[in-house]
Amino acid sequence: MATLLRSQCAFLRLFSGKSGQILNNAIDSGTKLIPGSQSVVRQYSNYAHSPFVRRIKEQYDFEVAKNPEEWKYVERLLPYETIPKVTPKESYPSGWVPPKEEAVNHPYFIQRSKNHELPIYLNITYRGIRKISMIKRIEGDIWLMNDEIKAYLKKKNNRYIETRVHEAAKFIETKGDYVHDLREWALSKGF
Repeated sequence: MATLLRSQCAFLRLFSGKSGQILNNAIDSGTKLIPGSQSVVRQYSNYAHSPFVRRIKEQYDFEVAKNPEEWKYVERLLPYETIPKVTPKESYPSGWVPPKEEAVNHPYFIQRSKNHELPIYLNITYRGIRKISMIKRIEGDIWLMNDEIKAYLKKKNNRYIETRVHEAAKFIETKGDYVHDLREWALSKGF
């Protein structure tokens, strides 16, 4: 019944020239609604038919502070452009270990991330079925490093280890979850 009334009112509006809107299954009485008086949500099907974006009026009044005493509190909240160097200590409460000087003597090198962490990650795909451990940011002889990693993991886990070396992108993938073993190996080498 409501659909029938709606379609009849729309048909009458077409011939009579009325621009009223039918809202909430009510019968159009021929009155004009002022645009903006009713909030009607309209979803546009594509970019061409959507309305132009108007400039948004600033909602907040603010004043620019040029006093250095006030600005030092703002600078504390801004992120660092570069991560500062770590102050050397005997041990750190988080268990983090800094790189050692002996790491430079190897024919390969694992460069730390900007947060001074080892770039060893676990990639889980296929809803948790496939797990691949990755070592990224490798410099130097990547094939020698791959052989040493395979030998270390085979000795530690007593099984054959599959690896894949991507020489151009400078990373090694290991099939399985060996992130903790790879971190132990990297820390033992001094990286």
